[in-house]
Amino acid sequence: MIGTALFFDAFATPARAQFFQSAETWMTGQFTGADEAITLSFNVLRGLFILYLGISLVRVVQAARQDEDWQNLARTPMIILIAVTMGDILANLIIGGGGGGAAGGASGGAGGG
Repeated sequence: MIGTALFFDAFATPARAQFFQSAETWMTGQFTGADEAITLSFNVLRGLFILYLGISLVRVVQAARQDEDWQNLARTPMIILIAVTMGDILANLIIGGGGGGAAGGASGGAGGG
């Protein structure tokens, strides 16, 4: 029952859960003339990442079905998945993630005084 509730809760959240979405938004704001190139670059990186994980998953499942050592095959994709996730978290920490809150507060304070 709880698992079902968590499953449906995961699909009720917004679909903005892409890797490096905040970094892409920040870069398109900083380099206004290169919006299309930045978006294309991030989408290509996301596509390559998804393809790599998909191919690796197929290889791991094949190795497990053939009673081979699937754990060694799964180790590298897991390390890459963790590295990309940590890179996304660190990028959000560096660029601020929300962006609008700090800038809005600073400009509101300067305009009011």
